[in-house]
Amino acid sequence: MAFTTKGSLLAAVKKGDEISWQQFYDMYKPLILLKGGDLRLNQTEKEELVQLVMLSFFNTSQTFCYDKSKGRFRDYLKRIIHNKACDLMRKRHDGEISVEDIPLTVEKLLSEGESRWDEEWQNHVLKQALEDLRSAVSPLVYQAFSMLSLEGISGKEVAATLGITTNAVYVYKHEALNKLKNLIAEVDE
Repeated sequence: MAFTTKGSLLAAVKKGDEISWQQFYDMYKPLILLKGGDLRLNQTEKEELVQLVMLSFFNTSQTFCYDKSKGRFRDYLKRIIHNKACDLMRKRHDGEISVEDIPLTVEKLLSEGESRWDEEWQNHVLKQALEDLRSAVSPLVYQAFSMLSLEGISGKEVAATLGITTNAVYVYKHEALNKLKNLIAEVDE
């Protein structure tokens, strides 16, 4: 199934659409796990973090209204992850972090992981846009673009493999890149 823009995906989740919920879960689980790793949660805690974040979003989904003017969705999601990670750290009984140290420790870890979060978010956006690009352009255009831009095959080799002119390869690449830029803008609201 092709990626749906964030606004329409959130609207479908709000309506309780099960397929959209699964898309939402599959889309954001890797980012939640990454952030849990940045906060130095163990594997069990990271999996619990995913469940807590998803449950928190599920519980508010009926009343949640995404408003771009109030901020980016990624910042909202990051705040939920932060809050739930603090909850998990407070529940620890092994003395790894004392309750008094949680705000300082989490803030330090958050600042250390900020560039990683931004990088991972951009990778996430690109992955979603590339998935959407596959269905937004013809198979030949996508294949030429993929071989040339993603796999690093020369234009001449791509042309020979696909049975088209070298000029057509570059025209297809240009078409795909323009579409990809628009899709990235949609995904990264």
